[in-house]
Amino acid sequence: MHNFFLSCDWGTSAFRLRLVDVRTSQIMEEIISGEGMSSTFNRWKIRLEQSPISREDYGLMVLQNQVQALGKKTTTPLSGLPLLISGMASSSIGIRELPYAGLPFSLDGADMRIEIIAPRSDFNHEVMLISGIRTREDVIRGEETQMVGLAALPGIDFNGEMVCLFPGTHSKHVKVKKGKLVDFKTYITGELFDLLTRHSILKEAVSASAPPLDNDARDAFRSGIIESGMSNLLNSLFSVRVSHLFKVRTKEQNFFFLSGLLIGTELKGLQQDGVGRIQLCSGSNLFSLYVLALDNLDLRAKSVLVDPGIIDKSAVEGQIKIFQHHYGR
Repeated sequence: MHNFFLSCDWGTSAFRLRLVDVRTSQIMEEIISGEGMSSTFNRWKIRLEQSPISREDYGLMVLQNQVQALGKKTTTPLSGLPLLISGMASSSIGIRELPYAGLPFSLDGADMRIEIIAPRSDFNHEVMLISGIRTREDVIRGEETQMVGLAALPGIDFNGEMVCLFPGTHSKHVKVKKGKLVDFKTYITGELFDLLTRHSILKEAVSASAPPLDNDARDAFRSGIIESGMSNLLNSLFSVRVSHLFKVRTKEQNFFFLSGLLIGTELKGLQQDGVGRIQLCSGSNLFSLYVLALDNLDLRAKSVLVDPGIIDKSAVEGQIKIFQHHYGR
């Protein structure tokens, strides 16, 4: 039996590889990079123009380089350790495309779809590829593993009826009922913010990087939240440029106004009757903004805030549960 495994969370725009001690759930060492699956897929297509290589072979070659980089940071031997991957690695741009699991999806992990890639001479790790979930209109990859991890932790209650918020590039609103994931919706909040601030007419009106969340920033964010419930989004977006031209707001203030506008648009559906309890499952990077948004939309009273430190490690916890189930621990 293995006491350690390699945990990989390979998203669209980010990559994380961790050495995990199964006995203690401790992350022994990790590497984090912006080498997400999207950029890996694009590099594979460029490589194809030079020499034929399958998407799977190229993905394993990238993983081998990352494992070697991790090995330089730890004295623990990594050779032969199992490697679990959640996120976009099982998607149409991933290492190997897997079928989605369906709904309802049990949060004990029993309904997880998994495929094994056997070790080979140039990559001596058994790879456990974890698939996502689909409805007729939507897909989710990665958050289901996080929820399996959260469900295994003390103090996290999924027995009632609630909507779990997972902010990010593609924010997820996940509906849970009696310990099962029963529905979800995706909002491209983070991706739209990135596109608008990097590739649209608004890029000259908004700070290129996140400023400090001071009192002026909070006021600007609140203004964006209020604006999201009062006017048409397409018109409100152009007002960001106008506010810069007329010096109504600084670029830094516009950063938070635009954030409030988009997050407010994402969350306003939760103000409807019958939504029930809201559970914020945000990492540390977006936690403060979503708490502020819930406050300003009068949703805080029915919201439960999961500590962002727990969320940052929830994918690993989910993979540990899957690992233990697979290896009979």
